[in-house]
Amino acid sequence: MVSEKLKLLKNTENGKVSEHIFVNRELDELISDKSDCKLAKQILELLQNSKAEEIVLIDVRYKSNLADYLFICEGRSHLHCRGIAENVVFQLKHQKVIHLGMEGELEGNWVLLDYGNILIHVFHPEIRKYYNLEELYAPPQIKHSKNNSNLLK
Repeated sequence: MVSEKLKLLKNTENGKVSEHIFVNRELDELISDKSDCKLAKQILELLQNSKAEEIVLIDVRYKSNLADYLFICEGRSHLHCRGIAENVVFQLKHQKVIHLGMEGELEGNWVLLDYGNILIHVFHPEIRKYYNLEELYAPPQIKHSKNNSNLLK
């Protein structure tokens, strides 16, 4: 696994945002459910190995009933987006983890993978900027730097 440093941004009870830098192996402490944590680690590693950019993990347990966690990332082109999604599906299938649904894989603008408690959004950069899903779950003042992975809670 890549030992890249990641950022956790967490909304506190008083409405402010706290920031914490950590490495991948600390996901155990951040995701309490063991099966979700194991799958999140696998997905994060696969996204990094596929050269996905701007990887964000958002904890939506208390904000959405669709999933507990959202991975959002982007590829450099439509083909790269499809390749990222196909690699995740292929590698996890070999580990006996089957997705519940996949949408948008033919176009490659926005590929959605459903793994139950974890949803993965793979965007083309222009489409990601247009829909700006992070804005729904994070304060608007948060800025993302190029090729930096950010984890939001």
